[in-house]
Amino acid sequence: MRYCGIAVGAEFQHLCVLEEVRADEPPVRLSATFFEPGRVAQVVEQIRMLGDVVVAVAAPRRAGERACDGELRRRGVPPPRHMPAGEELFAGLAGLGLAVYEPSEAEGPWGPVEEGAYASYPVFETNADGVFCALAGLRVPARRHPAGVQMRVQELIDDRVLDQDDEALWSRRIEEIDAAAAALCAHRYAVSHAVWVGDPGDCVVVLPGSRLPDRFSAEGVLPPLRRASLPSVGPGAG
Repeated sequence: MRYCGIAVGAEFQHLCVLEEVRADEPPVRLSATFFEPGRVAQVVEQIRMLGDVVVAVAAPRRAGERACDGELRRRGVPPPRHMPAGEELFAGLAGLGLAVYEPSEAEGPWGPVEEGAYASYPVFETNADGVFCALAGLRVPARRHPAGVQMRVQELIDDRVLDQDDEALWSRRIEEIDAAAAALCAHRYAVSHAVWVGDPGDCVVVLPGSRLPDRFSAEGVLPPLRRASLPSVGPGAG
């Protein structure tokens, strides 16, 4: 089984594929293969060539406000902007006969992913920022913040994602880091350690973990910083 994560862009898509590395002693390690950025058709064709897969697409399935977006936003996770390439990826993967996950029994705005769901629904939507928040149990700083990038990379390392060598992840583009996070979520989904959030009658987002907190706290994530005050000026001053 291969666990695929796709970070969706306006023009190019980033694909990361994880495979379990078995060892005599736990925990399981996950070997990462990163592919060159490509078009939607190239990514879909590559996934077709991989055999048995579980695929996490880090992009909305459709445009417009959705219940899953509101639930994540309320918890401190911003929804990614809609991109046509995301819809194209879901459509292309469906063309391979890969069904998109929908919870079979749903009560409330979130719930655990059913055991074995990946066998019937090997494709699902995720949110890369939400994955990192769920893994860390707190609100991770934005990708544009240096600490945000550092925390994302370190989280992958702590979760036993192995690149070509111990330091390779630190040299990856942020889109590749997001793709690896989606692939890690695909692995958690396959081992039934994941939750869904949203409206099963519309769209749901899958995140790793056994529960979804009411809010991802940002308290203590960044140290307090001192900033000098600017002078007070009257209204209309240039």
